[in-house]
Amino acid sequence: MGILTAGFLKMYTKKLQLQLQNQLTRVTLQHNKIQKQIANQERMVNQCEQRQNSIFNAGLQMANWNAYNTAFAVDPTTGQSTIDANDANAMQAASSQYQMMQQKNAVLAQQAKLFQENVFEQFRTAQLEPLHQLEESLAMEKASLETRLATIKEQYDAAKQMEKDSIKDVTPDYTGQG
Repeated sequence: MGILTAGFLKMYTKKLQLQLQNQLTRVTLQHNKIQKQIANQERMVNQCEQRQNSIFNAGLQMANWNAYNTAFAVDPTTGQSTIDANDANAMQAASSQYQMMQQKNAVLAQQAKLFQENVFEQFRTAQLEPLHQLEESLAMEKASLETRLATIKEQYDAAKQMEKDSIKDVTPDYTGQG
């Protein structure tokens, strides 16, 4: 009777082992797919953020250039300042005005940059957080399946050993010694 039980256990645990391996393969494929999606999303967001930073920097440079042209009263047709270079007071006033405009531009650019960083952070939270949660869930399911698979493998090995030991019990003794 032991050989039948051992054979059944061996067959049953092998079937479970195959089912768990199939589940593990599916979960692993899903996990890898989600990881790729996360990497692609993060790369896309980082590229957008870099482009936006470049736009902010270009905008700040343009604002500072406009501030210079305004402060030093640059003639757009000639590109030369209409302020007399020998008039120290006028040059000092233009320089002070230009510095104030630069500071104002820097503050406005920093505020816009902070706002944009918040927008990107909210986008990351909205788009990536669900993917990260799904990835974590799949990783836990994968670990659980791997643990169950290891347990089933041990049960299969035990059933195999039981079957091997049971074969000895049903083998007739032809030696005549009992």
